[in-house]
Amino acid sequence: MTSPQKTVEMVDNNNVSGLIWDLATTDLQTSLEILEKIRNKVDGPIIVLSPIKKRNERKLFYDINVDSYLVAPLEYPELIAKFKQLFWVYDKFAVNEARKQLSRDTNTTVKCHDLSIDLKHYRVSQSGNDLGLTPKEFSILWYLMQHRGQVLSRDQLIAGVWGYDNAGSTRTIDIHISHLRDKLEKNPQEPQWIKTVRGFGYILNNDYPLVSVE
Repeated sequence: MTSPQKTVEMVDNNNVSGLIWDLATTDLQTSLEILEKIRNKVDGPIIVLSPIKKRNERKLFYDINVDSYLVAPLEYPELIAKFKQLFWVYDKFAVNEARKQLSRDTNTTVKCHDLSIDLKHYRVSQSGNDLGLTPKEFSILWYLMQHRGQVLSRDQLIAGVWGYDNAGSTRTIDIHISHLRDKLEKNPQEPQWIKTVRGFGYILNNDYPLVSVE
């Protein structure tokens, strides 16, 4: 973003999964005011980059729930690794909360438009027809469902479905998504459910609510 106001507008008008804020481009007071204002609107981590290490300054950002305060110069791979680690924490928390909710709810079937998702038996049916998803396909679809409307990178999908300690590659994700589309979409070449965001990853259609079946 080229200005603090444009950052606020972006967060107000989009689902933002994470944010990197550079203190070298904006003064301290403006940075604190804006980040405190948008903190609850950003679904994932916020990282602040500072050109100089200042202990008191770091505390001010942590007080408004910024996730990490890093001091430049910083190698790009280290910054990306930190972002991935924070995304992993957020994703794990979201999945664990969803599992807790399911354990409290005797209802284990949810619907999204013409899809019926049986969380107990790991089955998905569309208009009453079982799609025959494999366990991994089911896990990917359910993970996308939990983050529908958000663009998820291939690395995020690997972390959320496989876990960082397990084997997985971006090519593996593409293959599973292709198989999912073959089973889910009327026309896999023009998908309506799982769409590709070129250069970023995948996003699940957020036009329909996810509701529990009574």
